[in-house]
Amino acid sequence: MRAFPPLLFSGLLLLGSLAEAADPAPPDFKKDVLPVFEEKCIRCHGAKRKGGKLDMRTLEAMLEGGDTGPALKPGNAKKSLLIELIHYKEMPPKKDASYVTPAELEMLRLWINSMPGKA
Repeated sequence: MRAFPPLLFSGLLLLGSLAEAADPAPPDFKKDVLPVFEEKCIRCHGAKRKGGKLDMRTLEAMLEGGDTGPALKPGNAKKSLLIELIHYKEMPPKKDASYVTPAELEMLRLWINSMPGKA
């Protein structure tokens, strides 16, 4: 059995720890995503109103989509209409709610990109 110098071994442990820290758990729909939607989207895309026939209360409803198709493409935030509309500040309308913050937008991108089905 080959012995590793202590410094090399310590470096390998550090690299392993950094890799774990760089790959955090993906955002959780109920804990992370839904609160943003409840604050900024569901007033117009929920139980009482479904603007564009889109309901944003569940992942299943967003995958089903509304008048313009699915709100998101699992595994591909760049091709998700939801991200595009938020990025260009088309949603939510300024008169209805505050815009999604850059940190919230990044969290939504991570959430969508962590879903299986990248195409």
